[in-house]
Amino acid sequence: MANTEGFKGRIRELITQDSQIEFLGSKFDVIAGMINEAKKEEIYQWIKRIINKDIRPIKIASKKRYKNWQINELMTFRHAFRINNNEYRILFVKLKNSFYIEFHLGDHKYYDKIRKELIVKDSV
Repeated sequence: MANTEGFKGRIRELITQDSQIEFLGSKFDVIAGMINEAKKEEIYQWIKRIINKDIRPIKIASKKRYKNWQINELMTFRHAFRINNNEYRILFVKLKNSFYIEFHLGDHKYYDKIRKELIVKDSV
Protein backbone atom coordinates (compact mmCIF):
# COMPACT_ATOMS: atom_id res chain seq x y z
CA MET A 1 0.00 0.00 0.00
CA ALA A 2 2.87 2.39 0.77
CA ASN A 3 4.18 1.69 -2.73
CA THR A 4 0.82 2.73 -4.19
CA GLU A 5 0.74 5.96 -2.17
CA GLY A 6 4.24 6.78 -3.37
CA PHE A 7 3.12 6.24 -6.97
CA LYS A 8 0.14 8.57 -6.50
CA GLY A 9 2.30 11.12 -4.69
CA ARG A 10 4.84 11.23 -7.51
CA ILE A 11 2.06 11.79 -10.06
CA ARG A 12 0.68 14.64 -7.91
CA GLU A 13 4.19 16.18 -7.80
CA LEU A 14 4.51 15.98 -11.57
CA ILE A 15 1.22 17.69 -12.36
CA THR A 16 1.68 20.46 -9.77
CA GLN A 17 -1.87 21.73 -9.42
CA ASP A 18 -3.98 22.97 -6.55
CA SER A 19 -7.02 20.86 -7.45
CA GLN A 20 -7.10 17.26 -6.31
CA ILE A 21 -6.88 14.56 -8.93
CA GLU A 22 -8.91 11.37 -8.50
CA PHE A 23 -7.12 8.05 -8.82
CA LEU A 24 -9.67 5.59 -10.14
CA GLY A 25 -9.83 1.93 -11.04
CA SER A 26 -11.53 -1.07 -9.53
CA LYS A 27 -8.13 -2.67 -8.85
CA PHE A 28 -5.97 0.47 -8.82
CA ASP A 29 -3.98 -0.40 -5.68
CA VAL A 30 -3.39 -4.00 -6.75
CA ILE A 31 -2.18 -3.02 -10.24
CA ALA A 32 -0.10 -0.07 -8.99
CA GLY A 33 1.52 -2.41 -6.47
CA MET A 34 2.65 -4.71 -9.29
CA ILE A 35 4.33 -1.96 -11.34
CA ASN A 36 8.12 -2.19 -11.07
CA GLU A 37 10.34 0.88 -10.81
CA ALA A 38 11.35 0.83 -14.49
CA LYS A 39 7.70 0.77 -15.59
CA LYS A 40 6.82 3.53 -13.10
CA GLU A 41 9.60 5.67 -14.56
CA GLU A 42 8.16 5.03 -18.04
CA ILE A 43 4.75 6.23 -16.79
CA TYR A 44 6.29 9.32 -15.14
CA GLN A 45 8.08 10.17 -18.39
CA TRP A 46 4.80 9.74 -20.28
CA ILE A 47 3.14 12.18 -17.86
CA LYS A 48 5.99 14.68 -18.33
CA ARG A 49 5.52 14.43 -22.09
CA ILE A 50 1.81 15.18 -21.65
CA ILE A 51 2.58 18.18 -19.44
CA ASN A 52 5.11 19.43 -22.01
CA LYS A 53 2.45 19.04 -24.73
CA ASP A 54 4.55 16.46 -26.58
CA ILE A 55 1.63 14.03 -26.68
CA ARG A 56 -1.61 14.91 -28.40
CA PRO A 57 -4.79 14.24 -26.44
CA ILE A 58 -7.85 12.39 -27.57
CA LYS A 59 -10.54 15.03 -28.06
CA ILE A 60 -14.17 14.12 -28.56
CA ALA A 61 -16.70 16.59 -29.99
CA SER A 62 -19.64 15.12 -28.08
CA LYS A 63 -21.73 17.31 -25.79
CA LYS A 64 -22.72 14.24 -23.79
CA ARG A 65 -22.17 14.65 -20.06
CA TYR A 66 -19.41 12.94 -18.13
CA LYS A 67 -19.83 13.69 -14.43
CA ASN A 68 -19.70 17.53 -14.09
CA TRP A 69 -18.49 18.24 -17.62
CA GLN A 70 -19.40 17.85 -21.25
CA ILE A 71 -17.07 15.41 -22.99
CA ASN A 72 -15.98 18.10 -25.46
CA GLU A 73 -14.52 20.02 -22.49
CA LEU A 74 -12.14 17.15 -21.71
CA MET A 75 -8.84 15.91 -23.07
CA THR A 76 -7.97 12.27 -22.55
CA PHE A 77 -4.58 10.62 -22.81
CA ARG A 78 -4.17 6.85 -23.14
CA HIS A 79 -1.21 4.67 -22.24
CA ALA A 80 -1.09 0.88 -22.53
CA PHE A 81 1.47 -1.34 -20.85
CA ARG A 82 2.04 -4.95 -19.82
CA ILE A 83 2.87 -6.64 -16.56
CA ASN A 84 3.50 -10.40 -16.71
CA ASN A 85 1.76 -10.70 -20.11
CA ASN A 86 -1.35 -8.90 -18.83
CA GLU A 87 -2.49 -5.72 -20.58
CA TYR A 88 -3.28 -2.63 -18.51
CA ARG A 89 -4.34 0.84 -19.53
CA ILE A 90 -4.12 4.32 -18.12
CA LEU A 91 -6.60 7.03 -19.07
CA PHE A 92 -5.43 10.43 -17.86
CA VAL A 93 -8.22 13.01 -18.09
CA LYS A 94 -7.79 16.78 -18.10
CA LEU A 95 -10.26 19.64 -18.28
CA LYS A 96 -9.25 21.76 -21.30
CA ASN A 97 -7.03 24.71 -20.38
CA SER A 98 -7.33 23.78 -16.75
CA PHE A 99 -6.46 20.94 -14.37
CA TYR A 100 -6.16 17.15 -14.45
CA ILE A 101 -9.25 15.53 -13.00
CA GLU A 102 -8.75 11.76 -13.20
CA PHE A 103 -6.06 9.12 -13.49
CA HIS A 104 -7.64 5.78 -14.36
CA LEU A 105 -5.61 2.58 -14.05
CA GLY A 106 -7.16 -0.74 -14.88
CA ASP A 107 -7.35 -3.95 -16.81
CA HIS A 108 -9.07 -4.22 -20.18
CA LYS A 109 -12.54 -4.76 -18.68
CA TYR A 110 -12.29 -1.59 -16.57
CA TYR A 111 -10.72 0.36 -19.46
CA ASP A 112 -13.54 -0.69 -21.79
CA LYS A 113 -16.16 0.59 -19.31
CA ILE A 114 -14.49 4.00 -18.89
CA ARG A 115 -13.66 4.25 -22.60
CA LYS A 116 -17.37 3.96 -23.38
CA GLU A 117 -18.29 6.60 -20.77
CA LEU A 118 -15.75 9.01 -22.28
CA ILE A 119 -16.58 7.95 -25.87
CA VAL A 120 -12.89 7.20 -26.51
CA LYS A 121 -12.54 5.13 -29.66
CA ASP A 122 -10.95 1.71 -29.26
CA SER A 123 -8.54 2.25 -32.15
CA VAL A 124 -6.77 5.12 -30.37
